[in-house]
Amino acid sequence: MAAPITHIVLTEKIFDNFFKNKKKKDFSIGALFPDIQYLKVIDRNKTHYNNLVLNDLEKDDSFLAGVKFHSILDIAREKFIVANNVYSLCPKSKYITQSLKLLEDEIFYQHIENWNEYIDYLNEILSSEINFEVSKKDIKKWHLLLQQYFLKQPNKQSVTDFILGIDFSQEAADKINVDIEKMRANKKIIDIIKDLYKNFDLLLTKTKNY
Repeated sequence: MAAPITHIVLTEKIFDNFFKNKKKKDFSIGALFPDIQYLKVIDRNKTHYNNLVLNDLEKDDSFLAGVKFHSILDIAREKFIVANNVYSLCPKSKYITQSLKLLEDEIFYQHIENWNEYIDYLNEILSSEINFEVSKKDIKKWHLLLQQYFLKQPNKQSVTDFILGIDFSQEAADKINVDIEKMRANKKIIDIIKDLYKNFDLLLTKTKNY
């Protein structure tokens, strides 16, 4: 329920506070891994989890903790978006959920100073990824797609390339870019998205289960 840049930005924001005992590279690759399901190489229910809290991740290795945190982040983000009635502010579109997520990526991109660090992480295919019974070829395709997407702040062309890369149509990519342009002009939407970043630590404390 969040796009790749948002996953990395929000994860980095809280990593040292919540996951300082984990390996950042493996955790980050894990946090990106679940949405490989868009390539139709694995069922979504094998990479996404329900009813997790942060404590559930303590005994997992860094990669699996990242995989599970992906779902925690998705759910926290969606609850925030719904609680703030963002969808009521958006244009009517069958792609609005994807469009909103990619707008978030555009806004959040600036919060990472060194994207090359994450691009370099993706030069490696972890054995833990292969353990999900996805082929090296498909994992490499996913990593390369992410590396290209991380090169610069999302724009119309890079969004189109990413959307086509996850097997959406050119028509869908065009419509998503139109949606993004409309939402970008709505200050209320932008302010709420910025608040998601600002308040993400607090959203997570509600999932600690202490």
